[in-house]
Amino acid sequence: EAYAMLKDFAIDDDDHHQHIHGSANDGTAQAAAASTAMPLQPPTLQGGRLVRMRRKLFTREDPIGVHKYLGIFCLLNFIGRYRQMLFQDPAAGLGTAGMAWFSLACLIPHALLSASSLMFHTVPKERVVGKPMIWKEFRMHNIIFGLRSVLCSAAAALAIRFGNTAMVRRVAVIFSSSCILTSLVLADAATKKLRGKKHESTTATMPYPPEFSEATRYRFKCFYAYAQFMATLACLSVCNPAWPLAVLFPIQIASLLMTLVRKSLISTRAYHYAYTASLVAPWLVGIRHMKIACSPDFAVMVTLGYAMYKLRCKGVRKYALWIPAVALRIAIGDSMINYTAW
Repeated sequence: EAYAMLKDFAIDDDDHHQHIHGSANDGTAQAAAASTAMPLQPPTLQGGRLVRMRRKLFTREDPIGVHKYLGIFCLLNFIGRYRQMLFQDPAAGLGTAGMAWFSLACLIPHALLSASSLMFHTVPKERVVGKPMIWKEFRMHNIIFGLRSVLCSAAAALAIRFGNTAMVRRVAVIFSSSCILTSLVLADAATKKLRGKKHESTTATMPYPPEFSEATRYRFKCFYAYAQFMATLACLSVCNPAWPLAVLFPIQIASLLMTLVRKSLISTRAYHYAYTASLVAPWLVGIRHMKIACSPDFAVMVTLGYAMYKLRCKGVRKYALWIPAVALRIAIGDSMINYTAW
């Protein structure tokens, strides 16, 4: 239930510098002559675009590069795992194929990446008006829901590692269900402590480009809200262990995109397009899952997620939606889920 935020810095462009040579004894006349004689030099590497981008992204708040290197690893891991999910192993190495223990270990940096964001102390308490940038409430939601995805992915993968026996499956389902309800409670606690304005919302009051019409903004908001329900159901499914990892991608990429907005490296429009693309990516994974497993799991998730989203729009409290859903998942067990295909 999270995404947006920080401060709109004005970045000066100093690509071009003019160097004047000559003796200062002749005063301004000789200096002007020297400047006329020398043509402007092209930007050097120090003033180049890549160097300026690097200086903007890598700050003194992360002096030894903990967050930076974790972010690079996680981005590369997402690329590799999505390549597997879309073209090779649909379980992304977390199932019976591939090096499952290594793939499980690769989840740890994703958890550390979320937690390491707490080292940045310049994040404002309130959302910055006008552009999607990180603020404290968003950051805590990002950490909470990011860890939820990591834990639920690990639970489904470990159930496979330990033979998918009835007892192991039941433990995995109860554990994942507990993670979901706990994440909702923690997110509410973070909101109560960190939200400056009661009418604010991490999704509903997201800043949009001024050129977006009200109808366009409404469509974005609806899709963002619906995607949150789909992400939670992916964690509740406890079947393909790659699903929680797939929905972790938009959670963590949102922080990177907001940082790029704050650093004036991308626009607000680019943020919304890129973030929407990251939300579409798990759908591709789900469609391939449905084809390979010959199971209606994903179709059921799509239908149930939409029904819950519409009920939420009508004012039904989220706990009135998720507590019955979690209880039903535990009660039904795996009778309607194909968990053996992975």
